[in-house]
Amino acid sequence: MRLKVLTRMRKPSVGKRLAGKRSAGITFTRCEKRMRIGRFMVLSSGLKRAGRAVMATVVALATCTSLMACGTSDGLDAQQANIDLSDVHENKQLAAMVSPEVSHDGVLTVGSNATWAPAEFTGEDNETVIGFDIDIIKAVAKVLGLKVKVVDSAFATIIPSVGSKFDVGISGFTITAEREKAVTFVQHYSAGMSYAVRAGNPKNIDSDNLCGVRASVQVGTAEETALEDSSVACVKAGKPAIALQVYEQQTQATTALITGRSDVMYSDTPVSAYAVKQTKGKLELLGKPYDIAPQGIVVKKGDDKTAHAIQGALQELIDSGVYMRILKAWGVEDGAIDKAVINPKVD
Repeated sequence: MRLKVLTRMRKPSVGKRLAGKRSAGITFTRCEKRMRIGRFMVLSSGLKRAGRAVMATVVALATCTSLMACGTSDGLDAQQANIDLSDVHENKQLAAMVSPEVSHDGVLTVGSNATWAPAEFTGEDNETVIGFDIDIIKAVAKVLGLKVKVVDSAFATIIPSVGSKFDVGISGFTITAEREKAVTFVQHYSAGMSYAVRAGNPKNIDSDNLCGVRASVQVGTAEETALEDSSVACVKAGKPAIALQVYEQQTQATTALITGRSDVMYSDTPVSAYAVKQTKGKLELLGKPYDIAPQGIVVKKGDDKTAHAIQGALQELIDSGVYMRILKAWGVEDGAIDKAVINPKVD
C-alpha cells in the first residue's frame, strides 16, 4: 500500500480534495511490457494502439533525443559533464560535524530515482546518474570531504531506507509536515507542478476540469494523489472519473502522452518543462505551475550532526555562487533558494 509520506510533491489545488479516499471508476494501468527502439523505451501496447504515424515519431525521437532517463542530445549532458567543481574545497569544520555513522567510510551513499530528468537521470552510458540534484549533492559532499556513491532506486523505497541502505536521499522530494515526522530535510530547491499536453492541445484539455480525461502520472507522487482527489470530486459531481494511468517511471508517463495513450501528463514543473524541451515541439506546457513547494535532501531522523553539516555545506555553495552555477547549467535556476533551511515550516 502506498503511504502518503512517500509522495513526491504536495497536493495542488485541483478540484475539491477529499483526503484519504480514492475515486470509484479510476482505472490503473500496470507497468506493461516494454520494448526498446534504439535507446528510447516505449510501451509496446501504446505503440500498437498509436499506429504507424506515432511509431515514426517515436523512432525519430529515438535518433534525435532521449527522453527516457538516458543521455540527451540538446547539450545538457555536455553542460553537466563540464560543470566545474574544482573551486569547491573541503571545509574541515563542517566535515567534522558529520556523524561517524555517515563519515566512517569516507563515502556519502545517496539514494535517488534516476528517471526524473533533469533532476536525476542516467547519462549516455545508461548507468551513470546525472542531473542538477546529483551535481548539488556532489558539491555538498566535496565541502564535507566525502566521496559520493549514487544508488539508483525505486522512488518509494528511498525515504524508508535513509539511515540504513542510504546515508541521504535526493530525488525531488517535496518537504511536507508528514514527511518531517519520519525524516529530516535540508531544503535545497523549490518547485511547482505542471501539466503537459501534446503540441496544440489537440484534446482541448482544461487543467481545471479533467473529468473523463486520460491522465498519466508516476506512481508514488503527490501529482498522483492530487489527480485521485480530483477524480473523487468529479464522481461526486456526477461527472466521469479521471482515467488515471499510473506508471512506475516518469519516463513511461511521458511516453504515454507522446504516443497518444494519455491526453495529459502531470509532473513537477522542471520535469514537465524538460520533457517539452527534449521532444522539440511534440509537447507543450498547459497553464501555470501549481503549488510552489520546497524540496530537500533527506537525512535520517535524529542525525542532527549530519543535517547541520549538509545545511552548512549547502549554504557555503549558495554564498559562493557554485549552487547557482549548477542550476543555470541545467536551466532550472527559477527554483533557486538563497538560504538552506532544516525542516522549513510547511503545511
